[in-house]
Amino acid sequence: DVLDVIDIITGIILAAGSSKRMGKQKLILPLKNSTIVENAVETVKSCKAFGEILVVYQSEEVMDRIKKYDVKTVYNAKAKDGQSTSVIEGIKNSDPDAKAYMFIAGDQPFITKDIIEALINAWKKNQNSIIVPCYDGKKGMPTIFPAEFRQELMNITGDTGGRTIIQGNSDRVMFVDFYDTMAGFDIDTPEEYNETLKII
Repeated sequence: DVLDVIDIITGIILAAGSSKRMGKQKLILPLKNSTIVENAVETVKSCKAFGEILVVYQSEEVMDRIKKYDVKTVYNAKAKDGQSTSVIEGIKNSDPDAKAYMFIAGDQPFITKDIIEALINAWKKNQNSIIVPCYDGKKGMPTIFPAEFRQELMNITGDTGGRTIIQGNSDRVMFVDFYDTMAGFDIDTPEEYNETLKII
């Protein structure tokens, strides 16, 4: 039942971070048979519910890894000003007819196709709601925003992403619970990367 919303949701993968805490570009570190960012792109591409998939990037190294995939790449020249700039670039370059945007972090190695599809199905049944996953009670990503929040998303600043909109519209937020704590995990430090390699 995910398939009948095709061409309605735009998937925006946020992959323009500077990886300060890692000390090098984390998204191109090896993971499984490819890299962290390729793993994210492949997981999102495995879902057939997206009308289009965009990857917002800053680093040429990241671009080199994703150009072989059939996704739209968007360069973010202002990435150093925080995650909000990637959200804005993603929306600016997406289909104006999109009914919703799903924002996916490029550094969450345990996000699965099943999780993405469960979130999309929740949105399908509640198309006026902002959909936020909770991993064992902890709020995380990917999040889905209906297109009516487009202008508000375009106005965010700094490194908060859509968090301020979620906080300001609590009556519109629908949480989807997952009991997999690892799914919400993102890789920021060498220690977290090494932990990931042990599990994967």
